[in-house]
Amino acid sequence: MATAEELLPEVKEWLRVDGDDEDKTILTLLYSAKSILKGSGVPEVTDTDDKELFEQYKLAIFLCATHFHENRIPVVTGMTAANLPFSLQNIILQLKAGALPYEPRET
Repeated sequence: MATAEELLPEVKEWLRVDGDDEDKTILTLLYSAKSILKGSGVPEVTDTDDKELFEQYKLAIFLCATHFHENRIPVVTGMTAANLPFSLQNIILQLKAGALPYEPRET
């Protein structure tokens, strides 16, 4: 299982953050991203599971953390609240579908 602490260096590279000043904030975003995915019905995927599925799960975490890193204020005067990006919504749906048990149809 990839913990937030283990993902921190990759996410900092993804966000292009140098130094350690924002580590606490980014860790909070990582924990929140995992929680949001879980709350969306996405089970946690580990690196011992399907590797491609694990990379997709990590991408969802990265996109979610990026969204909240770049949109720190949910509502700005004169603008609407920022929704989750379509790419993240799409990955969440794919991960949820991948977690469903496969039952072949009888013909």
